[in-house]
Amino acid sequence: MNAQTTIKLDEIETFLGPIPADERERREKLRSYRNAASAMLATTRCDTSRHLAWTAIEWISPNIYAPAPIEWLDKLNLLARRLMLTALTAQEMDDLLREGEDA
Repeated sequence: MNAQTTIKLDEIETFLGPIPADERERREKLRSYRNAASAMLATTRCDTSRHLAWTAIEWISPNIYAPAPIEWLDKLNLLARRLMLTALTAQEMDDLLREGEDA
């Protein structure tokens, strides 16, 4: 009686409409960085790492779905990568200090 309806949840297309594959790839990468930074907020004990993750989120979130040239998305992906690598390094350094305190 009731026909089943399949809803495709694609927020990138919902907000931007159809976009070229290379642009989609860059935006999906940004979304992955944003998700990783969000996960870091929940798991890190390092204040510096948390701050860097928040900074990444603040830069990435408004730009995932906003119109922008490919060059901007490339630079933003590079910034996100660098922020996350620095956050991970800060976490590792903090872990080393905590290990030293526990010894």
